Amino acid sequence: MLGSWLALAGGWVLAYSSRKFSRTEAKWVALGLPGVVVAGAFVWLWGRMDGRWGAPIAEGAMGDAMTELWPVVVRTAAVASAAYLVWRSRRLPG
Repeated sequence: MLGSWLALAGGWVLAYSSRKFSRTEAKWVALGLPGVVVAGAFVWLWGRMDGRWGAPIAEGAMGDAMTELWPVVVRTAAVASAAYLVWRSRRLPG
């Protein structure tokens, strides 16, 4: 499990330090996209608190809901960053 976390962190560090992309683009792929995914997760939890979508989160169960959601959020952020990098690398002049 620790190897997965190290690989994810290493990928984001490599993307951030890449010289192929502008500083803005590198920051977007390493910080911006994962931040958008985390914000989406908080919106999802907010909606679940009041039962707007999905089953409402029971009183005192927010910690459990966040624990269950955390691995999905990290994987989604990694896939979003990787998809952006693949898309962008195909557009680089070559």
